[in-house]
Amino acid sequence: MMDVVIAYLYRSNNNDVYMKILEGFKMPKAYNSNPQNFYSIKLQRSLYRLKQLGCMWYYCLSEYLLKEWYNNELICPCFFIKKSESDFAMIVVYIDDLNIIGTTGEIQKTLKKKFEIKYLGKTKFYLGLQIEHLVNRIIIH
Repeated sequence: MMDVVIAYLYRSNNNDVYMKILEGFKMPKAYNSNPQNFYSIKLQRSLYRLKQLGCMWYYCLSEYLLKEWYNNELICPCFFIKKSESDFAMIVVYIDDLNIIGTTGEIQKTLKKKFEIKYLGKTKFYLGLQIEHLVNRIIIH
């Protein structure tokens, strides 16, 4: 299980997003002739709590993984897989968390090259399932 640190800040806006000016923001003197709620600002980058952030992050990640030769099917858009003669990786995306199965070489080569990733250990809970790792098997409750 891995977490992408500041995942939502990797992608700049690909659509124009405007927001109201927050209370307490000091407007330049040239704009003081109208009330503050008359104006809005255009965002140049992502901002936390923005409704579009989840989609913007997913498009950033999927665009990058597809360039790195990962396969992705329309029927399951959050599942990416890559196989070569010596390495393989399967990545399941859930918001900004990645559940990854694969060879260390492929994971290091692909993800850490672009994103800052924090290793969270073996997956113990995922989407309401409890996962138990034993010596020769994995049990899912």
